Amino acid sequence: MAMHLSLERVVPEARTDNARLTVFAALAFFAAWMGAACRPAPPPPPLTAQVSGSFEAAVSAPVRIVRDRWGVPHIYAHTAADLFFAQGFVQAQDRLFQLDLWRRSAQGRLSEMLGSNFAERDAMTRRMKYRGDLEAEWASYGPDARGIASAFVRGINAWAALARERPPEEFTLAGWKPELWNPLDLLNRTDAFVASGDAIDEVARAHLSPVVADAIRRVGTQPFFAGFAMPPGRRADHPSLRYLVHLNAPGWNVIGATAPWRPGVAIGHNDRIAWDIAPAVADTQDVSVDKVAPADTVVVNDYLRIKGRKDVFEFTSEFTPHGVVVASDREHDVVFAVRWSGTEPGGAAELGALAIDRAQSWPEFRAALEHWRMPARRFEYEDGSARGYQVAGLVPIRRGKEWVGWQTLDDLPHAFNQRGDGNFSDPVSDHTAIVFAHVLGVTERAQRRFHIGPLRPAGDPRLFRVMFDPANWDRSRAMNAPGQSESPASGHFSDLATLWARGEDVPLAFTDGAVNAAAESTLTLVPAAKR
Repeated sequence: MAMHLSLERVVPEARTDNARLTVFAALAFFAAWMGAACRPAPPPPPLTAQVSGSFEAAVSAPVRIVRDRWGVPHIYAHTAADLFFAQGFVQAQDRLFQLDLWRRSAQGRLSEMLGSNFAERDAMTRRMKYRGDLEAEWASYGPDARGIASAFVRGINAWAALARERPPEEFTLAGWKPELWNPLDLLNRTDAFVASGDAIDEVARAHLSPVVADAIRRVGTQPFFAGFAMPPGRRADHPSLRYLVHLNAPGWNVIGATAPWRPGVAIGHNDRIAWDIAPAVADTQDVSVDKVAPADTVVVNDYLRIKGRKDVFEFTSEFTPHGVVVASDREHDVVFAVRWSGTEPGGAAELGALAIDRAQSWPEFRAALEHWRMPARRFEYEDGSARGYQVAGLVPIRRGKEWVGWQTLDDLPHAFNQRGDGNFSDPVSDHTAIVFAHVLGVTERAQRRFHIGPLRPAGDPRLFRVMFDPANWDRSRAMNAPGQSESPASGHFSDLATLWARGEDVPLAFTDGAVNAAAESTLTLVPAAKR
């Protein structure tokens, strides 16, 4: 009986302890669950380019994007609208931060993100924007230019919308998210003004105050981040200011280089002709010194948003019959104005290339150059049997200080039927070591992540070059160091820099067989399912 009583006494206590353990475990689980629920969710991983498989997009039929071993996308579409949507999409995949920073820079909006150091620069940049009729502007680039620009921007925005939700590491480091684009963003004048450049020479020739030249230099000054330190060696643009792409659709089959933020191909070849561009001596800017009465001046009010300031910074732009006022001497009632032909319709840099891409002969090529107005450039032409050149640009006819018309293509230097070898670029001999220094390379850690080099070329030191072979387009070659992608996570971030340092270049595969043989990955854009 004693043992029985002992057991009766122990068993209920054990059951009670088990119950307590169960309650404690439940409370602990609930506390852990509540803690996890209250903690913010971890941020999504940074967005990286999808280069294979399929992707739902606003296209009317499947679009095939074949990237070759050097990161060059070959885009095959059934319509021009889908083709340029895909071009905007892939260029945003590879260069979205560069696109976003360029857009802010070209629009005079760097001070929004980089602070008051850029206020004067932004104000002067905005003074050079186009203020004319938009219908005449779009028409100047060709009848389908607006539609192409709209499709291209839709493609950029398809990728930018994803990047706003999952910012790539470049945006995380910079501290902002990408913006969505508008076709009007392609009509800015900053690049073309900087590439024209003869106004500063005119200031020197006229022995004007260096203050005037300093004001002109503020237009389009390159962005930088506080703390940036110049690395040893010569600095090169990183990412490159060019992007290699192949466009194929009904009416389109062209390969070559464009600016990452523009549609079409500015330097390249189609199935019949090839062309390259070089700087041209063309006087498209004048600096005037005028005594101007108030009635002769148009004043436009504008403002800047500046990082760290609650209130906007207000400023004015003044325009005289001789251009935009860039400096003034109020004591003597004198203003210094810059007149530039790029403020006329058609002055956005390189949009005229959309017409050139489809030319099939020398006469068609020259006709297409009517749409190229800025910046003035010398075009080298090759069709396999003959060569030619034509200077193109909107160059004024002057009578004294006044502009009374525009030179035609026949007025500008040109020649035809000069046979050549298809190598348009003259070799150079500068073999200085180069650092491909990224704008985000502010800290030592960021420099290790984003900088490339220093590297010294063993062969041709030109970072961008093209060599076309009209007898066999697949034998054409190019170099676009440091690489097609701006992302250090990509295999095409620095691969071309490595080849450049070895004195090599890469083939520009053009025919279907050559593209398939060089293919590294294939992405198919498919029409988005209706939901």
